[in-house]
Amino acid sequence: MSAVHAAPPPAIVAPVRGRESARESQVFDQDVQALTGQAWLRAIRWTPAGRIYNAPPLVAVLDTGVSPQAAGLANRVDTAGAKSYAFGGGDPLADAQGHGTLVAGIIATVASGAEANPGVKILPVQIAGPTGQTSAQAVADGIYYAISRRARIINLSLQGSSRSKLEQDAINAAVRAGILVVAASGNSGKDTCGVVGITQCEYPGAYRHVLAVGATDEAGNALPESTRGMHVAVAAPGRDIVAGSARGPEGGQRFETRTGTSMAAAVVTGVAARLLAARPSLTADQLTEIIMSTARGTPGGIDRARGSGVVDLSRALVAKPPWLDTTEPDDDAPGARGLTPLVARGYSYGQRKGRLRTWADLRDYSVVYMRKGQQLSADATVQPGNDVDLYLWRPGTPAYRQGAKFARQWLLAGAVNKGATETLAFRAPEEGEYLLEVRLAGAQRLVRPRYLVTATITQAVAPVTTGSGSGGGSGAASGGTAGTNGSGTGSQG
Repeated sequence: MSAVHAAPPPAIVAPVRGRESARESQVFDQDVQALTGQAWLRAIRWTPAGRIYNAPPLVAVLDTGVSPQAAGLANRVDTAGAKSYAFGGGDPLADAQGHGTLVAGIIATVASGAEANPGVKILPVQIAGPTGQTSAQAVADGIYYAISRRARIINLSLQGSSRSKLEQDAINAAVRAGILVVAASGNSGKDTCGVVGITQCEYPGAYRHVLAVGATDEAGNALPESTRGMHVAVAAPGRDIVAGSARGPEGGQRFETRTGTSMAAAVVTGVAARLLAARPSLTADQLTEIIMSTARGTPGGIDRARGSGVVDLSRALVAKPPWLDTTEPDDDAPGARGLTPLVARGYSYGQRKGRLRTWADLRDYSVVYMRKGQQLSADATVQPGNDVDLYLWRPGTPAYRQGAKFARQWLLAGAVNKGATETLAFRAPEEGEYLLEVRLAGAQRLVRPRYLVTATITQAVAPVTTGSGSGGGSGAASGGTAGTNGSGTGSQG
């Protein structure tokens, strides 16, 4: 992907150079069906899709473009909806670099395999050109366009070292729209993201709310160049993956081979598309849970390179749909305010179930309505062996930002004892919609625990007193706030 920036937003480079530089591969003079005979497909326990009765899910591929004439992509590309955000304009159906076409071809192969059976519809969203460089603005624009086209999945086979609020906001919007965002973990081989005292991460894999994918060989061993970290959710084969080449003539049979987490992310996107084709009612959260819970354990178990393991298509296809986490997307203040309140105006009790996940979904918010002087008693319980915290944020709190300054302004109270249960008590200094946050704390490995939170509102018998709430991980609240901090005793259970 390539673009000369007209402005200085952080650049993201598709992992097609350096360790994943395009290797002009041998040209295979064989039918497109040869794509389904690759060893990496056996590694994910791939099977032909058979006849698909549902409309194929739309998958947005934000990349260097997609050449619809490439082998394996017949009838699988939404040519009418293709769009380019490459600097200076471009043709989203012309892929001079070849990366996007290969990614699309891998998705299509996993999703169905047989050329006569589409199984998936690829939406080409070109965000860069021949050199593989793009900008945060182009990526964000591409994501918003995918949302407008009602894509079910967005594939981000990109890599960059700079975090962009533009991109994170766009990803949050996609999640709120019910879209599954799959991203490559990166090809540096580093293991610095999430390590205390080190902030070196690679994006978009390290953004919140994405399904970050590491790369393995056919035996399930992590590739040395696959970026590690607590953000890695799952792994997939990424070595010597063959797909149709954008350089092939129209109707030709030319193929190309590449290696890297770009390819691994495409494999997982293909698995998700296959699941949606079979069960269109699955939500993005359910897709994530199925993919992660059915992944096969790899040598060494859950780790920072392979997350919960290597995707297993056969197991995923027969997995029972997980219970619906109706609280999602409640990962930020704007999302929570669009949902049914935990305790609405005129009510005094509420209970809600949810799920958290290390790194990608550490916190969930619920709205609790209180009048001035009313008392809140909140309890949260998470699955044993995990640590949960509770926080209460004042009415009007914007999207969460790290740092003591933000906490001093908006945080009212926190209960941060270690353990699987937590209790928080607070007396409202004003009337309004408060935000009750349930946060996963202290996780040192990939976990996806369920939780239960309850809230009870009573009329206080004592007058409101002025004091200062105390907060934990996000900094202490101080000055001008009113309330008391619950001190629930946690237990490992």
